[in-house]
Amino acid sequence: AVTRPDALNADGSINQMFFKPKKVVFESASKRWTDVERAALYAGLEAHGVGEWSTMKGADKVLADWDTLTLRVKASRMMGTQSLARYPKGWKANKATVDGEYAKHKRVGEATGCWKSGTLVEDDHGSAGKYMAEHGLAEIPPSL
Repeated sequence: AVTRPDALNADGSINQMFFKPKKVVFESASKRWTDVERAALYAGLEAHGVGEWSTMKGADKVLADWDTLTLRVKASRMMGTQSLARYPKGWKANKATVDGEYAKHKRVGEATGCWKSGTLVEDDHGSAGKYMAEHGLAEIPPSL
């Protein structure tokens, strides 16, 4: 493995200051996610589906102020999973289904040690995916 020279101290140990953020940005009160925006995202997932972030922004003025990356991240957190890749583009779900996916991901994450900050995060060994396959949880609910 090749390490950048500025990431190492003179003795070859890792320079921890190299990895310290140069700037920390805190979310302002005016840009916090509200219940109205959360409801609009649930409605967007039901009407347009996963991956249709630009369409959601155009269809709902409440979501228009958020960029597509933020909508994707918020949707993945609502579903309790770091990755939305297992859901086909356009997969539609109502609030109950989204909440059910969150509960499923939480169960899997807690059973495998892959539940981090309210999100199922796959580890290097694929523990979450293996657990889901072994317990019949890999199937996603049908799209609306």
